[in-house]
Formats: sequence, structure tokens, C-alpha cells
Amino acid sequence: MDGILTELGKRIADRWFAFLILPGVPFAAAVLVAWAMAPSGAAHALDVDILVRRLDALGDTATSTKGAVAACLLIGGVVVTALLVRELSLAVHRLWTGRSNALRRVMTPGTQRRRRMALDAARQGGYAVPERYLPSRATWIGDRFALVDERIAAQYGISLARVWPRLWQLHDLRSPKIVTAAWDEYAAATVRVAWALPYAALALFWWPAAAVALALVLLGWSQGRRGADDFCLACEAAVDLQLRRLAHMVGVPLPHKRVTVTEGREIDRILAKGAYLPLPRTEPVRSTPRPADP
Repeated sequence: MDGILTELGKRIADRWFAFLILPGVPFAAAVLVAWAMAPSGAAHALDVDILVRRLDALGDTATSTKGAVAACLLIGGVVVTALLVRELSLAVHRLWTGRSNALRRVMTPGTQRRRRMALDAARQGGYAVPERYLPSRATWIGDRFALVDERIAAQYGISLARVWPRLWQLHDLRSPKIVTAAWDEYAAATVRVAWALPYAALALFWWPAAAVALALVLLGWSQGRRGADDFCLACEAAVDLQLRRLAHMVGVPLPHKRVTVTEGREIDRILAKGAYLPLPRTEPVRSTPRPADP
């Protein structure tokens, strides 16, 4: 799953208009409001009358050379901010997946708490949870992504990263749209959280922007969890529905009419193309006895 997420993470930067340019419009408006209200002080940060007077004064100079320069600077600043958000969204994605060893050490209490919750839920439900299914990453989203790998490997004996490009080409017209829609929701959440940093910086001059930044983080985290869960379910469903077809395409017979671990390992071996060949067997060297001296 880590390899798949790395490739899909590049799509975040490709969705410029939906994820970066459109959110830049309200940010530009917030910059104008912050510029208008900053001289009034924190006590009058929400005074509408002061805002109207300042914006009227700004409108009087909008047609002048000074106003044109200010507009160009504002547009340029928003573009630079969008570029920053683009990189920050990738950083948010890496943070949410929880693969950093340093982050794992910091978030160890949270990981242990999720493990206890999973074990308690299993105990109350009267079933056992395999060790490989228990939380191990620093974040809930990271555990959800890692669980897909473990469930596919346990059920079919295959590597999801290896079979996914082939399964993607075998999909019907609807399946890729479901997977892509779920990923886009997750990607939009990372961008939403990334936009919180510019608003937090803006709060240094106009404190209500801090509330916007906090709302973006909370809403983005909630949306990210929902999108990650939908994406993982879509990936598992694609494997469940298309793996038999892939087995037929690569010439692996299915005596049980389904893919078991035995057939899954054979599919994985074929797709690896000899990357993991068994070591050749070596016969022990036998010493030939020397003839006795006459």
C-alpha cells in the first residue's frame, strides 16, 4: 500500500484548480479583510463598520497605479501560497500515514490505546484478532492503510503493490471511478489541512483567522479519516472481485474455483518475474579417499 500511496500522492499536486486555486479565492478575501482590520486592533477585529470604511477607501484607489500594484502583489502572494500548500499537502499525507519512526515513538501511547480498544472489542465480540491486524502505525489513517496490505496478504498470499497495477487495467468502467473518488476525497482533506497554515500565519495580524485555521484542521482530519476508510474499502473490493480474473489472465488454475493462498503465491511469483528465486541446492562436497601407499 505504501507504494500505491506514493504514486497517488502525486495526484494531489495535479489537481490545481479544485484543490489549490479555488481555496485561494477565499484566502485572498481573508487577506484583504486582515489588511483592513489590522490597524483597528484586536478589540475591533470584527467591527463591520470599520471594515466597510476601509474597503471603501481601498476601492477608491483600486483604479490607480498604486491599486494595480497592490492587486498584482495580492495575486502573486496567493499563487506563492498555493505552491506552499501543494508541498504542505504532501507533508500532511506523509504525517497521516505515520511511517516515520520518530513519530511512532512520540505517538506510542496512542498506538497502544488503539491496540487495547481493538482487543477489548474482540473480547466482547467473542472473536480473536490476528497480531498482524492490530494497530502498529502512529496514526489511525496509517493503520487503516497498513491493514489493507495485511488483509490481502493473509487472505490471498499476494502483495497488493504488485497486483494493483494489473488489477487496475482489468477494472470495468465503474470500479476505477469509485477508487478515484475515494482517493480524491482523502487528497482534498490533506489540502484542506495544509491551507490551515496560511490562515494561522494570517492570525498574527487578524486573530479571527485562527478560528478558520482550527476549523480547517478539524474538518480536514474528519474528512481524511472518512476518505481513507472509503479508499481502503474500494481497494479491497477491487481485489476481491478481480483477482480470479487476473489468475486466469496469467495462467494460474483455480482448482477450488477461488484464489487461495497457494494460488495467490503462484500469482505473486509470476508477477515478480523471478525477482525472488529460491536458492539453488548445493550437494555437499565429498572427499575422495587417497589410495594407500604401497
